[in-house]
This record gives sequence, structure tokens and C-alpha cells, in this order.
Amino acid sequence: MGVKDPSREFEVTDMPEPERTWHRQAFIPASRRESAPPPAPVAGPPIYQELAEAWAARGRTLPGGPDREWKAVMARPCWPA
Repeated sequence: MGVKDPSREFEVTDMPEPERTWHRQAFIPASRRESAPPPAPVAGPPIYQELAEAWAARGRTLPGGPDREWKAVMARPCWPA
């Protein structure tokens, strides 16, 4: 079932199927049992914090927050009735 490659002296054969059986794992490393707690969230850079506060004070949409204008547009029918 191989393919003859004229540029080579040997026959190229299909790759064998990988073994698909389940094997018991005698030892489970500690890293598989429990994970370290996630790192504490880091506040954004001060310049971004100031910008986000200024936008929030003006009622603008902030990244990661709900967009009131988009919700209003999507609530309207797409075709006049």
C-alpha cells in the first residue's frame, strides 16, 4: 500500500495509526491535582485609570462595560413595518 517515489530508493509507506488505548497512570504529579491561586488583579496604568474616570464622568462607554447606544440601536426593528 506504499507509494513508489522515483527520486528515492525506498518505498514511502503510510504512517501507522497511533495506539488509542487507555493506560492507567500510576503517579499523578502534584501540578495536576491543584493549581496555585490566580494572581491578584493589577490595576491599569494610572493614565488609563484617569482616562476611564473622565469618560465615566461624561457618560461615555468604557471598554468592557455595557454600551447603552448599541443596545438602543439593536432594540429597534431592522425594517420599518
